[in-house]
Amino acid sequence: MTNAKTLSVSIASEIENIIIEGSLKPGDRIPNEQELMETYHTSRSTIREAIKSLVSKGTLEIRRGKGTFVCQLPGMTADPLGLNFLGIENLNPYLYEARLIFEPEICGLSAKRATDQEIKILQKLSDDIDDLDKDLHGLETKEPVIEQLHEKDKAFHIMLCRTCHNPVLERMMPIIIQSISVSYDPDIFRKRLTSRPRQSTHDKICKAIAVHNADLAKKLMYQHLYNAMDSNY
Repeated sequence: MTNAKTLSVSIASEIENIIIEGSLKPGDRIPNEQELMETYHTSRSTIREAIKSLVSKGTLEIRRGKGTFVCQLPGMTADPLGLNFLGIENLNPYLYEARLIFEPEICGLSAKRATDQEIKILQKLSDDIDDLDKDLHGLETKEPVIEQLHEKDKAFHIMLCRTCHNPVLERMMPIIIQSISVSYDPDIFRKRLTSRPRQSTHDKICKAIAVHNADLAKKLMYQHLYNAMDSNY
């Protein structure tokens, strides 16, 4: 290795350690190139090499015009489970089976462990979903509304995983949730709206978690997932 290459590896390792220690958290913007050059007393090319290596590892992400940020799941590649290589055209039934095994129990843990601040975040996401539901008008539903609803729903479930305070589940479940979103089809969603009303149980789940009722939270999550399955395949 050249000295520059060795230094870029060292800097990348230091940035990773800062993330692991918690000084930089998922979603945080890291210092810009100039600031990093001054901190590590090195050249722009060395800093860029370090950042490039962390981006390739799924630790950092570059947002054009905004800067470089810590990934929501640092260190995770786009398809860590290798689902794209299974050769199965429709994975949704299997992904929902996995969610039925884990998410009700996650809700039970959340009812026992979620902090007041986390519950407030969950409730806000639930309220946002309910507000978007008011803009659903069957086949006339605008695509931005569907996209926002889908993103809020994902955010709700990923946040729910965090509130269970199990570091393994916190990293594993978002992979499954994100995998379902890959095959999400707005046109199918619109057609479903014409045949049956949307049944959102997000608010009920939040309320059960807020009063620490684990059994009810689990029961409601089962209901929520079965409703979602009916809408997806």
